[in-house]
Amino acid sequence: MTARPPQDAAAAPTALTAFLRGVERRGAVFAHLLSGSQASGDAALADTMEAFRAEAGRTAFGDWPRRFWSQLLATPALRQPPATPAWEPEFGWLAHLGHGPRAALLLRLVAGLAESDAAAVLGIARGTYRLGLQRALPHNADGSADLAAWQALGAAAQGMLRGLPPDRLAHLAHVREEAIAAPAAGARPRVEAEAPPGHRHRAALWVIALLTLLAFAATFWPGFADSGFVGGDGPEGILVEPLPAAAAPAARYPDDAALALHPDLGLLLDAGAAGPEAIDPAFHAWYAAQRAAAAEGPTSAAGVAPGAAGSAPAHPVDPDQHSETDDASL
Repeated sequence: MTARPPQDAAAAPTALTAFLRGVERRGAVFAHLLSGSQASGDAALADTMEAFRAEAGRTAFGDWPRRFWSQLLATPALRQPPATPAWEPEFGWLAHLGHGPRAALLLRLVAGLAESDAAAVLGIARGTYRLGLQRALPHNADGSADLAAWQALGAAAQGMLRGLPPDRLAHLAHVREEAIAAPAAGARPRVEAEAPPGHRHRAALWVIALLTLLAFAATFWPGFADSGFVGGDGPEGILVEPLPAAAAPAARYPDDAALALHPDLGLLLDAGAAGPEAIDPAFHAWYAAQRAAAAEGPTSAAGVAPGAAGSAPAHPVDPDQHSETDDASL
């Protein structure tokens, strides 16, 4: 990477600059001990700072530590360690650990994260992280924890953090300034001559409208009927083709299934339970006529309302006597 002007770094947010300055030393030592190579660790730290600079504005300030260490662990330089890693003699125990247990140990030993934060960085549960940390600690031959070796390992890590030489500190500061200034220098220049999106949209609509108008006008061209689009013996040259005859149905229901398929089968069954008269149409017709007559007024036994002109005789009539008219009607 090439050096950036000092004013680019000065224009960066103060909180971001202070955060990266406070974490750069621990990040460098962590990446060095995790990969077993100082060069791989510095490359991973530079990539992480640039990526974190681009996402810091979209991340809550309280989540910055977890986000930074998660991005550092995800860098390719740390996920693919060098072929021949090497550790100082005081960190020889790290060579016996795998990548995951080594990361769990260094997150607590160098990064100084609490169990909950370290577990969140690794994407595991807190109990799982505690179990992995216990397995990564130095042990004696009988399987018990080697407290002396653990204290010596912690002292060596703190000594490396405090004993970084000035030239290395200057290199880390340069890496931080490069990461802060990189997004501003690599920003995409704004194109002023570019047409606004609304203008391009209106132009496309005008083109579509013009093509539609031309296509409609072409239908009035005399040679359009001979072009193959229309033609036939129907009115105005419309091609008319008769539909094929309807095919016979593949199957029909038998006649004895008509009652079972009746849409009002439930009503018929309920009416049949009340008796034959309930489903007799004549019975319903007689009942409707009786209700209509009752609504008009009281009727005589012959079905004629009393008091009507010529409807009742002036004297009582013997029911055993029949007139000729009655005999004729019978």
